[in-house]
This record gives sequence, C-alpha cells and structure tokens, in this order.
Amino acid sequence: MINSYPSVQSTFVRTLLLWLLSNLGGTLWLTIDFSLDRLADYSIALLVGLVAAMVSMVIIPLVVPFFAVMTRYSDWPRRTMALLGVSLYFLVANYLLLLLLPVTSLIGLLDLSLPYLGSAILTVLWLYGPAARAELAHA
Repeated sequence: MINSYPSVQSTFVRTLLLWLLSNLGGTLWLTIDFSLDRLADYSIALLVGLVAAMVSMVIIPLVVPFFAVMTRYSDWPRRTMALLGVSLYFLVANYLLLLLLPVTSLIGLLDLSLPYLGSAILTVLWLYGPAARAELAHA
C-alpha cells in the first residue's frame, strides 16, 4: 500500500496537467480559429473554454480508479490507457452535451470540441512519452 501512494500522486498530478493543458490548448486553438474570421468573436471561444473546463473537471476524480482497474485487469501501457480514457471521455461528454445543450447538430458540436480532443491527445503523448518515462526512471 505504501508503494502505491507515489503512483496515485503521479497519476493525480498528470491528470491535473492533462486537464489544464488540454483546456488551455483547446481554448487557444478555438480563439485563434474564431479570431481569424472576425476579431470580435474571441469571446465566444473563451466562453466555450469556460464550459469545457467545467465539464472536463468531472473526470479528475474518476482517473485514479480508472487507472487502478485498467492496471489490474490489463497489461496495456499507461500511455495507451490514457489515450483510451481521453477518447472515451470525449465520446461520452459530446453525447451528453448533445443531449443537454441546445445544439442542433453533431457537426456543430464537433467544431467546438475537436480542438480539445486534439489538445488532450497531444498532452497525453507528451505526458506519457519516452522523455517522461526516462524522467520517472531517474526519480
């Protein structure tokens, strides 16, 4: 049990970094995209970023149990499990947003949410990449 504490702490820290970087990256991506057409539309991207941050905050307490179950019942690398978790959360969150928000089409929702998926995937690849593994081995 004592040996699992650093693992839980590392997972929690990486989850917070994933949440922060994917939300900042997705919001920046949307802000640039919206500002290219009309500069006044940047506030829409910032509002979408705020909603995305609040919606994605739900996932943080679920990550440690997800990794615990996946580690126990599979021998997949943590990078693969993180990519699977990000993809599953993206699908579930978009489905719920489609049901709960007054969005008329999936395409309209994907235009707003794909930058966050792209940012989250890039963050996972960075957090669980070879450089991160080498850093953990030296720690």
